[in-house]
Amino acid sequence: MSGRRSQTDGEGEITPIVILIVSLVFGGYVVFERPLDIGATYIWVIILSLSTAGLFYVVWGFNKARRESGMNTAVSWLFTELNGEPQSSSADSTIEKTPSTPERLKNELRLDRADGRCEYCDEAMDFLEVHHIKPRSEGGPNTRNNLIVLCPNCHRKADRGVYSRSELKHKVKQQEAPQEV
Repeated sequence: MSGRRSQTDGEGEITPIVILIVSLVFGGYVVFERPLDIGATYIWVIILSLSTAGLFYVVWGFNKARRESGMNTAVSWLFTELNGEPQSSSADSTIEKTPSTPERLKNELRLDRADGRCEYCDEAMDFLEVHHIKPRSEGGPNTRNNLIVLCPNCHRKADRGVYSRSELKHKVKQQEAPQEV
């Protein structure tokens, strides 16, 4: 039997939100059932300690994600499995991943449309990357209006959700408009 779960079974997945709920339920039970009980058994102390640790882990992780990448990423982190993979639903398994972007199209976008500049921050750079606005994993197509040329810094921010998809689409629309004339 494989140690890896199937993507669609949906059972046994531990996410920070699950840790938060379990910590609050068990910790709350101990606090309300045995408040400052001198005769509390070791098991109650252990449960309360684990609940507190779980609560601190979730609060620390949420704040770290919020500081680094913004509120959307922090909320998304709450529903990410502890192994780093987002929880998947059965609907996700039906989406086919788009093949990688052809080099010809990447070069055309980098040289012709972007003219060697990041389409977000407008910085000239030799090493530009092509980013899918709607990700390939969600079926995002290899079309000019779904691709944006970014410097590595802006590409990392786009991947983390710092730049919204609508912002990126707007930048592409601005770049495409002069070429349609």
